[in-house]
Amino acid sequence: MKKRSLLTFILAIAITLATFAQTSTPEVPRNYKPQPKELLPMPDSITENEIFPVLGAFDLTDPKGTASHVTITRDSENKGIVWVNGLPQGKFKALIKDAPATYKIPAQKALANDDAMETTEEDAATTKTKSKVVSGRSIQEGTLIFDKDANTLYLNIGNKYNEEQPAAVFPELNATAEDAAAVAEVTDDTAKKSQKATAKKPAIKGITYTGTKTDIATSAMEVAPAQN
Repeated sequence: MKKRSLLTFILAIAITLATFAQTSTPEVPRNYKPQPKELLPMPDSITENEIFPVLGAFDLTDPKGTASHVTITRDSENKGIVWVNGLPQGKFKALIKDAPATYKIPAQKALANDDAMETTEEDAATTKTKSKVVSGRSIQEGTLIFDKDANTLYLNIGNKYNEEQPAAVFPELNATAEDAAAVAEVTDDTAKKSQKATAKKPAIKGITYTGTKTDIATSAMEVAPAQN
């Protein structure tokens, strides 16, 4: 009997609480329509040029002041390969090593530069055939770096690619690092020797080209020429 009385008491309390909760909830009007949530605008799609800022056209000069109009396009089959067209050495490829725009130029046989950047449908086949012609020049290993903030391309052919410090071959890019190293040498005698060892300037071989980007890459991608 006691158990039944206890269960009856608990049930009565539960019913009372449920009734109170129902009566205390404000009634929702029949015609009530909640305000729609404000949606944030859709983000713009990321362009190919933002993913691969090295793509585009550049005006480069060598140490003697010789100017070259260069275009860099992405390989249609491999996103990690770009083709450099317009330098005296011919047309050659570079392999991405560090995003967004640090590339290694492997040793290779250069192709003939594409003389006409815009062709009609009639001579498209002729141009495609010409782009496959090996120029006969051998391209030594090198480095290609595009500084997006400075809108400047640095390209060296002749120095082996430095896996640890790719920019070591370009003194312009190392100016800030060298200044910091000089300060460390003055403030810390212990670190002075190590700083001297790491800050040692490499012997720059071959030829270095620098220049600015003159436009952005179009959405159309060039079909990479095949190498035999």
